[in-house]
Amino acid sequence: MADNVRTAEPPDDNGGGAGDSGRLDGASTGRIIAVAAIIILFAEAMVLQYAMVLPAVQKIGATWPEVGSNLSWMIIIVGVVAGATLPIVSKLADLYGKRRVLLFSSSTFLAGSLLCALTESWTLFLVGRGLQSTAGAMIAIAVGLVRDLLPRRHIPVAIGALAAGFGLSGVVSPFVGGALTDHYSWRALFWFLVAYSIVITILMVLFVPESSVRVRQKLDWQGAALVGAGVALALIYLSNGQAWGWSRPSAWAYLVGGVVLLVLFGAWESKAPSPMMDPRLLRSAKVSLVLAVYFFGNMVIGGIGYSIPYMAQTDAGAIKDQILQGAAAAAGQPVEVMRQAITFEGDLGYAFGFGLLAFAVHITIGMSATSMTAGPAAGLWGRARGLRSPLIAGTSVMTAACAMFALWHGSWVTVLILYSVYGIGFGVFYSASTNLIVEAVPERESAIGAGMLNVAGNFGSAVGTAMITAILSAHPLQMVAPSPTGQGTTTTDIAQVYTDSGWTMALWALGIAGLFGIVFAVLLKSGRTPATGGVAPDAAPEARKSVAEPA
Repeated sequence: MADNVRTAEPPDDNGGGAGDSGRLDGASTGRIIAVAAIIILFAEAMVLQYAMVLPAVQKIGATWPEVGSNLSWMIIIVGVVAGATLPIVSKLADLYGKRRVLLFSSSTFLAGSLLCALTESWTLFLVGRGLQSTAGAMIAIAVGLVRDLLPRRHIPVAIGALAAGFGLSGVVSPFVGGALTDHYSWRALFWFLVAYSIVITILMVLFVPESSVRVRQKLDWQGAALVGAGVALALIYLSNGQAWGWSRPSAWAYLVGGVVLLVLFGAWESKAPSPMMDPRLLRSAKVSLVLAVYFFGNMVIGGIGYSIPYMAQTDAGAIKDQILQGAAAAAGQPVEVMRQAITFEGDLGYAFGFGLLAFAVHITIGMSATSMTAGPAAGLWGRARGLRSPLIAGTSVMTAACAMFALWHGSWVTVLILYSVYGIGFGVFYSASTNLIVEAVPERESAIGAGMLNVAGNFGSAVGTAMITAILSAHPLQMVAPSPTGQGTTTTDIAQVYTDSGWTMALWALGIAGLFGIVFAVLLKSGRTPATGGVAPDAAPEARKSVAEPA
């Protein structure tokens, strides 16, 4: 059990004394900001690559047309590998040093980006994507490093900024990604990521010290294998269930196998001499309820992140013209003749026909601006009043946004306003939930604690996306055309084009998921006192008081 774990924490009562931890007490404001910014840039790397590469899937697919529907694996593998390796890599950071493991993660990210940029082999391209994904723990490790290095009073705000990010994924990626793919090729995206990883690695080496906070134990390889394999199998099912068929026995085998392995992981951890994370802490209300809120909140975030870009970038006119041209070619008739003969069932009033850049300019920029502001603001709120209230508020705003999206999504101006409101909830939610984990877990388990939070988020996002794709598949746009026999009509479903009623139902479903998150947030008893930046409950009174002192 965890009682057998010996730790080497700096002798500062967890209260921020300089000790041997490398904490930047007494450092200039400029240095503190610089260190925090560099750590945040590391945390942003995985989100940035996802936001840049996802819109280029079709262009990448043109390089390997023979892979067909397997093209989706270039996205699936990111979630699967990141989810499977996240607990292990996070734990390694607690064992061997957070800065050291961050640098190792940046090297695998660099190697994967370089391989993707150079290879002509589809298999090696997937290997490169997998290598990139092993850096999925960067966010969790960054949380731990912020907690170890920054003065306590700055930690809630810094983690709020880290959780919401600099908005690189929302603002920079469409502009940079669009310019690179339009003027060069999709490979330029990966060269950009190579350069990005080199720059942040140099900055980390030069300006960010290592933390000496360690947990002195051996890595629980059995537990690591069980949780990694269990998470991977479950995420494979959630990512492919729609394509495979949710009820197919061969598909269910992945889910059942994943669940069995995760149950075995729980049983093993209760007896392991050096568990991945103290199971008593994992089961405690101050951790388990935050994980539950994070799961349901990420159902909303994953679903909205899929829905709004998809809806706004659907071009109704272009889709219908393409269908008519195909039907005309098949029938050997002019397009105008087919235009008179063919009708469509299903409203596409949500479709704005935006390209990637237009979507960024018209929609994303509002959400990015509000979330970047709301994250640090929620940290200040938590430092002054406690983190439970901002968690409830953030989850409630996101849930309300789902309802408003379901009711009003016919104008891009309306969607811009609602997406900006949603961004406030997004930033507050991520800031409060991450800070609550920092408050709940010992300093020696900061990275694995944040890692478990991110695993819950990965599952929530996958479940949210799977839920809405299942709803949408039952509401396709349909083409009604004269029967080839000349008698009656035939109705054909249009693949991957969904009706307004389908999207409305999906958005309401996301709102229901958000309500569950609110319930769990209300049940939380911790987070009712001002955030301390992770000061231990039994720390000296002077240490806890120092958190509230002005900078």
